[in-house]
Amino acid sequence: MLAELRPKKHQRYRSLPILGPIIDEFIGWAHGRGYSRNSLIFQLSHLRDFILFLQRCGLKSWKELTPVHFDAAWKQLSARKPNVGGTIRQVQLFLKLIYGFAPSPEEPVTRVEGEARRYGEYLRKVCGNAESTIILCEKTSIGFLEFIDYERNTSALGQLTLHQIEAYVIQQSKRCKRSTLQGVVSRLRNFLRFQYAEGVIPRSFHDSIDMPRVYRLEQLPRALPWTQVQALLDSIDRSEPSGLRDYTLLFLIAAYGLRRSEVVALTLDDIDWRNRTLRVRQRKTQQQLVLPLTDEAGDILQFYLRKDHRSKERRTLFSRLRAPVGPLAPSAVNTILKRRIRRSGLKLEPVGPHCLRHSLATRLLHQGVSMKVIGDTLGHRSIASTDIYLRLMIGDLRGVGLEVPQAVAPSSLSAPGWENLIPRIRKQIDLDHPRSTCFHSRWAAALQRYVETKQALGRRYSNETRVLLDWDDFLYRQQNGLDDWSEDSFSRWTHTLEHYNPRVRRHWMQIVRNSMLFYARDHTVGFIPDPTAFPKPSAPRPPRLVSGEEMACVLATATGLNPSSGNPLRAQTLRIALILLFCCGLRRGELLRLRLLHINQQENLLRIEETKFHKSRLVPLSNSVAQELKSFLALRREKKIPEEPNSFLIWRKISNDEAAPYQGSRLSWDWRRLCASVGVLNERGGPPRLHDLRHSFAVCALTRWYTKGEEVQSKLPQLATYLGHVNAASTHYYLHLTPLLREKASKRFHKIFPPVFDQGGKA
Repeated sequence: MLAELRPKKHQRYRSLPILGPIIDEFIGWAHGRGYSRNSLIFQLSHLRDFILFLQRCGLKSWKELTPVHFDAAWKQLSARKPNVGGTIRQVQLFLKLIYGFAPSPEEPVTRVEGEARRYGEYLRKVCGNAESTIILCEKTSIGFLEFIDYERNTSALGQLTLHQIEAYVIQQSKRCKRSTLQGVVSRLRNFLRFQYAEGVIPRSFHDSIDMPRVYRLEQLPRALPWTQVQALLDSIDRSEPSGLRDYTLLFLIAAYGLRRSEVVALTLDDIDWRNRTLRVRQRKTQQQLVLPLTDEAGDILQFYLRKDHRSKERRTLFSRLRAPVGPLAPSAVNTILKRRIRRSGLKLEPVGPHCLRHSLATRLLHQGVSMKVIGDTLGHRSIASTDIYLRLMIGDLRGVGLEVPQAVAPSSLSAPGWENLIPRIRKQIDLDHPRSTCFHSRWAAALQRYVETKQALGRRYSNETRVLLDWDDFLYRQQNGLDDWSEDSFSRWTHTLEHYNPRVRRHWMQIVRNSMLFYARDHTVGFIPDPTAFPKPSAPRPPRLVSGEEMACVLATATGLNPSSGNPLRAQTLRIALILLFCCGLRRGELLRLRLLHINQQENLLRIEETKFHKSRLVPLSNSVAQELKSFLALRREKKIPEEPNSFLIWRKISNDEAAPYQGSRLSWDWRRLCASVGVLNERGGPPRLHDLRHSFAVCALTRWYTKGEEVQSKLPQLATYLGHVNAASTHYYLHLTPLLREKASKRFHKIFPPVFDQGGKA
C-alpha cells in the first residue's frame, strides 16, 4: 500500500528511524479501517513529526515506546497541528492490536492514583465488576481522596471523620442532580466499606451515610406525537448513504421501540427472513427478544442492504461511514437523531432516541393495545415498568376530570365576625417569645449541619427545619446550667406540644430523635428518646365530602367577594382556584405553584411539576373547566395583570413592581368563609378542610363511573395517575363509601347478578 501512495519515495519512508520498519504495515492496516488515500498521505507527513519527537527523546526502536512517550507527543505536537494527535493515537492502537504491544503502565505518579488503582484491582479480581463500573468507582474514589488531601497526608484515611464525608457529599450535591448523587454516594459507601475491611479506617462509616431519595415516576416520559415522528422520518433524504442508514436506524427505533444499545448491536444474523422475525439482544435485561418482522420493516431493511456497499466481512447492520470503519457506538445514535431533527426544519426540541420508544408506547396505548402486549413488545419484565406510559394517555385521563357544577343562585356572605361562631378544634397558644429563624443554642452547629446534610441529599426538609428550630429555641431558653439534653428537658419540650393531636406530636418527636441520633454518631450523649414511649398516632380525621350541588353554591357565592388592593380579580381568582381543586383534585400547594407556562391552552391540560415526592404529571381538563380557565386568562389580560410565562396563575400583588403567589392561609380563610355562608359544615359545625376537595373529587369520579355503568376496576389506574399516585393502592385512601355510592354499587350488583337472587341464592 505504501508503494501505491508514494511510488518514488516508499523506500525512503521504510528507511526512516524508529517507525520505518513497521510503517508499510501501519499504512495497510489504516487503509483496511476505511481511511481514504488523502488521509493516508496526511498520516505519512504526521509520522515524520512524530519520529522527530521520538528522536529528541533518545529512542532507537519502536519497541522502546511507552505510554508516557505517546502522551507527551500528543500533548506537544497536537498543540501546533491538531491532526497529528489523531495519527499518534492510531499508531498506539496499531501496536496494541497487531503486535499485542501493551507496555506495562508506569507506576502511578500520585498516592491518590495508587490507592484508586488498588481499589480498582479489588473490584476487578474479587468482586468481578464490569470495566465501566470500575472506571466510575475509581473516579469517585480519586475525587474523595483529593477532597480529604490524601496526597499530602497519608494518614487522612485513618483520621477520617463523618464531618469530612458529609462535607464531600454536600459539595457533590451542588454539582449534580439527585439521581446522579445517588450513584456517587453508593460508590463512596463501597469505597469506605473496602477501606474498613482492609483495616485502613477505624469505623464503619459506610453504614452512617444516608442515600439520596429518588422516587418512582418523578419525571414524565417524553414522547412525540406520532405525526411528528412520521414527519421526521419523511424529512430524511434516503438518496445519500448517510440518509439511508439514518432513516433505517431511526425507523427501527420508532417502529419497535428499541433502545439505542439494542439497535446498534443488530447484525445480519438477527434477521430471520424465512420465519419473518427480528431478534433483539437486550443489553439492559440480558435477554433475547424475538419480534415479528412486518412487511414495511422488511422492505426497508431489504432496500437498505441492497444499497449498502460496505465490506461483506462486517456482519453489523449499522456501521460508521467515516474512518475508522466499525460498528456504531450507542452515543452515535443521539448524534444522528439530533442532526436529523436540526435538518428536518420541524419545530422540535432536541430529544434523545429513548423519546421514540416512549412515542411508540403512547401510540399503542391510543390504539387500545393492552399493557401486557406493550410490555412484551418493549421487553419489560414487569407490568409496573409499562405503567409509566399511562401518564401520557391524555384522552383517557381527560375523562377522569369533573365538569364545573351547574350554576345556582348565590347565598349572602357571612357578616364580619363569622369566624367567632365556628367551633375551634385546636387550642390557641400564647407565645411569650418570638419564633426563631436560625439556630442559636449550643447545639446550633450540629443542627445546622444535620439540616444541610439532609437537604444536600435532595430532601426539602422545610417542615423538619421548623420543628428543629422550635426544639433549638427551647434548649436555648433552658441551657443555663444545662450541659446536655436530658429526659427531663425532652419531656418538658413535649409538654409544649399538647395543643397538637397525637399524630403530629409523634411526628415532631421523631424528627428531634433523628437529629439526636445524627449528633450521637460522633459525640457522647446521655439520652436518646425511646420511640415506644411516643404517643400512638391517632386515626386521621375523616374528610367532609363536598357534593357537586354544594360546590355549585360555593362557587356562586364566591362571585360576591369584593376586589382587594392586591387583587382586582379576587372573586374570579378564588372561583377558578376552587374549580381546579374540586374538578381536578389538585393539592393546595400544586395550585398555588401553578404558573402560566404550565398551562397548555391548545391541548387543555396542566403540567404539575416537582410536587409531592418530586413527581410531575399531566392533568387534562374537562371542557367546562378549560373554558373557565380561558375566560379567567382573558380577564387577566383585560386588567393588564402580568402575563409573563413565569407569572403565577393564582396571583396577588405585593407592590407596583412585585407579585407573588396567593397565600395558602388566605385561600383557606376565604374557603372557610364561603362554606360558613353556604352552610357546608362538618359534624362538629365547622367548615371542611381545603384538602377535603381532593377527597370529594375522587368520590365524585367514582360515583360517576358507577352511574354510567363503567368498569370501575379498570378506571382506578387512570384515577391514580390523574391524582399523581404511584399506584391504585395509594388512591384507596381517598375512596370513601358514601350513601349515594353505596346505592349505585348495590344497584349495579343486582343488575349483574339477578339470577342469584331470583333463585333464592341457590345454584
